[in-house]
Amino acid sequence: MKRDIHTLFTVIIMDELLIRSLIASFCIALNASVAGTLTVFRKASFLIAGAAHSAFAGAAVAIFVTSFGFSIHYFPLAVAFAILAAILATLSARFGDINTGIAVSFALSMSLAVIVLSRTREYAAKAWQFMFGDLLLLTVNDIVIITVFTSILLLIASFFYYKFLFISFDPDGAEAMGISVKRIDLLLIALISSSVVSAMKAVGAILIFALFVAPAASAKEIGKKTNEILLISFIIAFLSLIAGILISLTYLIPAGAFAAFITSLCYFGITFLKNISQR
Repeated sequence: MKRDIHTLFTVIIMDELLIRSLIASFCIALNASVAGTLTVFRKASFLIAGAAHSAFAGAAVAIFVTSFGFSIHYFPLAVAFAILAAILATLSARFGDINTGIAVSFALSMSLAVIVLSRTREYAAKAWQFMFGDLLLLTVNDIVIITVFTSILLLIASFFYYKFLFISFDPDGAEAMGISVKRIDLLLIALISSSVVSAMKAVGAILIFALFVAPAASAKEIGKKTNEILLISFIIAFLSLIAGILISLTYLIPAGAFAAFITSLCYFGITFLKNISQR
């Protein structure tokens, strides 16, 4: 009798965790579709990695502060660090290459994270999920964060969608039309950074680059219209995450890692087939 109750309790918990992971996968796929595609269009794909690792530094600082007895949630600091690093990288691009600015902010953020975590070793294990993520260990609070920020992303992106595209493809033309390119660009960067942070705990700062950029880059090779690219990138990201969850439940392989592996293979496979077909 006790064994049956324990089994039933385990099944209920697993069902709840599975439902959370499916909700998170759907929201992350939407984020990857919108934010990832806009990043690829802007030709600043490395911005995703820079924002993710800067957010990790923010989470590390939150863990450090918590070790002194102050209760602080990681998310506000992670968003602040990610947006600040992205803005600094973009501002530095006016005087040089944006990828150089992103790389420097990447190094600055990770060095800060290592320094902070070295001073809070007993809490360093909490940083593991932020680095590599785990779709099957998300809390209700994590799901709320992902769904809320996905809704905000979709709302703002739908309102400024054409302006985002305009400044990405023709910034000079957009400015000539009276659009404040700098403000819209900063809004786009803040939106992308927030989107990355919302998914960080589910897939991790290291793997989020593949899940956000690879589906969008693959879709760009296939789709001819922006709407097609958004749809294809969503499908690739969502199916990869579902495959990751199934593999994780069967073989105990991290879901985010397998999903990132699939999206990366999709990109190389699609570009390889496209090159062959054009010969």
